[in-house]
Amino acid sequence: MNLVRNSYAMSSTSTQKFMTKDRENNMDFNVRKRKKEDSDVAATPMKKIKVCNITCSTEPCNKVQESVNMRKRRASDDGKMPRKKTRPSEGSVENFMKQWGKREASVDAGTSAKRMRCSDSTSITVSSPTESSADVSISTGSSTTGSSATRSSSSSTGSSSSGSSEKVIISHIFNNASLEEQKVFELASSGSTSRAEFENKYVQQAPIGSGGFGSVYAGFRKEDSLPVAIKHVPRDMVRRERVVCNGKVYYIILEVALMLKTGGLPGSVGQSAAISLLDWYALEHELILVLERPAYSLDLQKYLQINRGSLPEHEAKMILRQLVDAAIDMHAKGVFHRDIKLENTLIQRSSTGAPRLRVIDFGCGSFSTKTSFHSFCGTPAYAPPEWFDCRTYWARPTTVWQLGALFYSLLNDREYFSTSGFIHHHIKIDSELSQDCKMLLDMCLARNPMERATLQELQSFLALT
Repeated sequence: MNLVRNSYAMSSTSTQKFMTKDRENNMDFNVRKRKKEDSDVAATPMKKIKVCNITCSTEPCNKVQESVNMRKRRASDDGKMPRKKTRPSEGSVENFMKQWGKREASVDAGTSAKRMRCSDSTSITVSSPTESSADVSISTGSSTTGSSATRSSSSSTGSSSSGSSEKVIISHIFNNASLEEQKVFELASSGSTSRAEFENKYVQQAPIGSGGFGSVYAGFRKEDSLPVAIKHVPRDMVRRERVVCNGKVYYIILEVALMLKTGGLPGSVGQSAAISLLDWYALEHELILVLERPAYSLDLQKYLQINRGSLPEHEAKMILRQLVDAAIDMHAKGVFHRDIKLENTLIQRSSTGAPRLRVIDFGCGSFSTKTSFHSFCGTPAYAPPEWFDCRTYWARPTTVWQLGALFYSLLNDREYFSTSGFIHHHIKIDSELSQDCKMLLDMCLARNPMERATLQELQSFLALT
């Protein structure tokens, strides 16, 4: 028994010593763990805290709460609470625009006005022919011929009939304009409103063409049997613009003004590459344009069909040479055609000399400026690459691109040209063409408008070939 007790006592004593040692080890582990955590925290970079000037308040808590409430929105004298301003991310964009307002164009500094297409509803509807002379003061804002302003008008030209609406686009300012240019705007802002007068002077015959801006008929002038083309443009497709010329305000019919600038004033028939405008009638439901109709002429589309789809290189270069000269003349007169293509170019045959090229259809045209355009009006297949890339383009580089597209069509009878097809390499320049023709196409069809040849460079190159 004593042996058993002694064994039990020894076993109990060793157990207690083991438990005491285990507790000491656990305590030592916990101490080491806390030290490690403290060292990790000390090694972690502290987040920067904005330092504020905080002072202790000796006032009771209710007093502090009253001072906080003082900083909240208060009702005005009329009892209305001021509206709460929210961040742009709170709520819809519409609420943000309602609260802070939209961009407004500045009359003197020019513009953050929204860009629109020429056929969109940005033009305003007007019905009154009155115009105050006080508005002329905005003409001093620019000294560059053909610059544009973003002021809209609230009245119509005197040629519009009462009770019907017109579309008036943005303003253009022409300072130091010549007397001839001022005469153009004066004529383009007026016109006969009598259908009876038109029918007494002209005979309309069979239709000869149609497009997005109207239909065209053959006809002749009764007085001398002069062949004419008669174009009918529906009233809602008539494009008007507000022009300030030498301090005077005009509401012009744009197509009439562009044709008078390029083809000359009435009476100067056939003196330029552009077709001459002989007469026009601003009627209640349509605009009638009476145009020169050159004898023995047809458009290049039909001419290509007669010649089995393509032309010899020397003939294609002769056509391009004349069109480059015509484009230089048009831009020098401040006109951007914007829709040069086979259907808008006539070739006038002659038994005594070389064929003559004539440019028609200024319905998509605009004033030629150095500033960029942000709405395209013309044939989408011939729009320049920069329009597809960034929805902007410039007058002269676009004209060069369209001349290149036309030149490609004259030389290639296998496929129709389109800008999208060309920039995606579905359409390629024929390797069998001569070096001169390939160089001309490369000069015209450079994707980057800054690398595209100028009209003058094309003219110089063509003079050497």
